[in-house]
Amino acid sequence: MTKCLPLNDPTNQWSYCPSTALAAIFAILFASTLFCHIFQAYRHRKAFCLVIILGALSETLAFAFRILSARHPAQKGSYDASFLLVLLAPLAINAFDYMLLGRLIMAFLPNNTKVLGVKGSRMGMLFVCSDIISFIVQIGGGLVSLSKKASTAKLGLHVVTGGLIFQQILIAIFIVMTFRFTYKLKRFNSFQPSSSRHGPRRLLYVLRASLCLITFRIICRLVDFCTSQTSSVHIYIDHHEFFVYVCDAGPMFIALVLMNIWHPGKVFKEKVAYASVPYQEYQMGRY
Repeated sequence: MTKCLPLNDPTNQWSYCPSTALAAIFAILFASTLFCHIFQAYRHRKAFCLVIILGALSETLAFAFRILSARHPAQKGSYDASFLLVLLAPLAINAFDYMLLGRLIMAFLPNNTKVLGVKGSRMGMLFVCSDIISFIVQIGGGLVSLSKKASTAKLGLHVVTGGLIFQQILIAIFIVMTFRFTYKLKRFNSFQPSSSRHGPRRLLYVLRASLCLITFRIICRLVDFCTSQTSSVHIYIDHHEFFVYVCDAGPMFIALVLMNIWHPGKVFKEKVAYASVPYQEYQMGRY
């Protein structure tokens, strides 16, 4: 049961009275998609799915800590844990998206094919390393923003904002790469049976949807962090719980469920044997 303290209570970590029931519902929802991802990764023998499992686990723990914090609103540790996990969990889902495109390129295009000058074997590593930089910046800023000193907390939010902007720039570049990959896939699939053409394209739609959901979440965070703490927008967001579910938890849950429904393990089973493909014809154009 939620224990609401007066908002002017200096020990109260919340700027509103958080709902234990809502937090419990989302903890159960994230736990459900987590167990599905664990089962699917085992079933399809895809070790790289551990990354999205980590994202689902982080979201589940975030709302488990939120339940604890709602019951004990003066307890700083559970509040801080929930705040940081909600802030950082989407980075794991984002990293999984990056890894996925690299594997699609390696699985469905000829060896050594490049997309915007980057090989599929290097794409995942390049973007994931960049995502790790964003993670370090955001977790550093997130920890600083939890300071009791207002000026230090404000500095931390500025650092987090920088990390979010960097993350969004990477996503924008990556979305361009997905369209370039689609172009190459269409050209190359002109030599393939029609049955092999649809799996990777469907997964690309899911991949773009995931990136758009993360983008929506980043925009919401930027609006919150970039506005003045005395502005009506910031005060309204800061004092209404539904923004956490509409702008953060909801989009990330949808992204996880989409990957459950169209799991990459199903698509990579459709990998085409390219030994019989007229590769010279594929190389005729400049790509």
